[in-house]
Amino acid sequence: MQRLTGFWGLLSAYWVSERWREAWLLTVIVFAITTLLSKASVWVAVASADFLASLANFHNAAPEVDPARVILLAAGAYLGLFLARAAGIALRHFVSTTLHRRARGWLVGQFNDAILADGRIALDLTSDRSAPHGTPRMPDAIDQRVDECSGGLYGGIIGLAMGLWGAVTSIYFVSAALLERSQPVPFLDLWGAGANQTLEAWVGPGLAGRIDLAPGEYGSAVLALLLVAIYVPCITYVAWKLGRVLGRLSVQRQRRDGAWRGEWGTMLGRVGRMAAARGERAQSRINGQLYAQLDQTWGKQNWLGAFVMMFTSVYNFLSSRLLAYLPALPSYMAGNLNFRDFAASGELTAELIGDVSWFINVMPAIATLKANAGRLTELAEAVERVRRRQDFYAETGISDFERTQRPAGPLLALEGLRLHHRGHDTPAFLSVPQLRLYLGDWICLRGQNGCGKSSLLKTVAGIWPYGSGRVAMREGARMFFAGQDPDIPDRMSLKALVTYPDHPEQHSDIAVAAAMARVDLGEFINCLDQVLYQGRNWRNTLSGGQKQRLVLARILLAKPDILLLDEATAALDIEGVMRFHLVLREDLPQTAVLAVLHGEAAPSDPDGQPFYTAALDIRDGLGQLSPILRPEFLAARHAAE
Repeated sequence: MQRLTGFWGLLSAYWVSERWREAWLLTVIVFAITTLLSKASVWVAVASADFLASLANFHNAAPEVDPARVILLAAGAYLGLFLARAAGIALRHFVSTTLHRRARGWLVGQFNDAILADGRIALDLTSDRSAPHGTPRMPDAIDQRVDECSGGLYGGIIGLAMGLWGAVTSIYFVSAALLERSQPVPFLDLWGAGANQTLEAWVGPGLAGRIDLAPGEYGSAVLALLLVAIYVPCITYVAWKLGRVLGRLSVQRQRRDGAWRGEWGTMLGRVGRMAAARGERAQSRINGQLYAQLDQTWGKQNWLGAFVMMFTSVYNFLSSRLLAYLPALPSYMAGNLNFRDFAASGELTAELIGDVSWFINVMPAIATLKANAGRLTELAEAVERVRRRQDFYAETGISDFERTQRPAGPLLALEGLRLHHRGHDTPAFLSVPQLRLYLGDWICLRGQNGCGKSSLLKTVAGIWPYGSGRVAMREGARMFFAGQDPDIPDRMSLKALVTYPDHPEQHSDIAVAAAMARVDLGEFINCLDQVLYQGRNWRNTLSGGQKQRLVLARILLAKPDILLLDEATAALDIEGVMRFHLVLREDLPQTAVLAVLHGEAAPSDPDGQPFYTAALDIRDGLGQLSPILRPEFLAARHAAE
């Protein structure tokens, strides 16, 4: 990901990646076809001139020549060469789009793997939208960047590379053809003779004799090259200025489009809460304001785009219909050039102007390319920043956790833990001097709302950023975090949802069915392979209690050593809460549980025995352990381990 944080590194990343052979093979094929197409442009231009000459000479043909046959042959040759060139263009398009498709697939894979390589990276990328100095710390519209910008990036660079190489090869082939058909231009020869006399007066006849400033037979070619050298740079400068404005507008529109789309995505994720609060009018106003900003930028783009379109049309007309025929016109009018060669010179000059001025025609593409590259490099830089998680959060607060693994001892040990909110001057809102979790320990967190119970669980899971202290786990211990609102992704079969976050093929259908039956979801066992249930996705099908029982099935399949429960039974009734804990105790007797409970009382089994062995009571920002079971029972358990 580091190589994607710079403009040139991003553009070249695919060609220096582990798939460089594939990348360069397709690139070489594209360049080879482009070279052939450049040569074909000369053939088509000459064939066009032959066809025009056959029409012009229809009434002046020699007696032994059939003019109709000449026209048909010229037209056939022109058509054949044009079709062959069109087929070559189609083949190049296929190969170049294949290169684009594979390059984009590789790039999307890089961002996908980088963002999802760690459970915290995606969270951190979206956790801090502040802009202390006017620039947001984290990128907006990540989905848009990965989708639209990756699609336009390599397509743009491949198109530009083809255009540049095509211009270079066409200049070579077309210039050679122009020189081959060039004829003297009278006023250039007169000008050259005068220049030779002046040179002889300055440097003497000896040295001047070695230099001939008269164009001679290359007069028309010299005029063509002079036209290109003066006309194209002037037009290119204007196009470059327009392109800079287009680039700024493209970036602005992408940002505003991302903000608008992001707001829609957030809104659709909370439609139930919005409907309950009747917040549609307020949300509609926000959406309208965001789209109005997008529309304003789009309007500016439309005005500039219309001007660029007119500018390009006028430029192409002048290049191909008027200016292209001027260089050979003096030689033709002097009788040094026949009509066929005059037409060929005009067609070739038009081809040369078009090839050299490829920059003008691709200016919008360059503007878009720069915008796409900028958006993606910002995302790559953000990923690299959040990989250094403590350094990233230390910019906005106290972030000095030490996370270690130990070969022996308790499954989990918290030492000198102090939790803070964002800000360097914020006091600790929760201190836990020491907490140890052994095999089979069940510890619940007790305290008033807002005292930091959930924050403590998130700290153990590694997703609370601000604070200090040590979190030590036994080597090889597996952890599972279950929250109040279960993660139920769309577009997954029921089996995939039950085995989540594992892949469904990691567990047999029998094991999944047994886990579902154990947690009272047996009615859905026949639907394991279904993504929808009666036309609805599973997130909208299952009730709150069923979702939490589905998470319990996940826990039974995962068999974690450490289980973190953050009000994971909030949607269950009293009997459901007891059943939830009873299944855990019977099926995973060695699993250590650290839980935030929903409600005041700790649950008990049917015999009245508490499920939890101890409680971490949080009062006045301090967490202290107190036993629920008898202390001698706890001591005996730890000694036995």
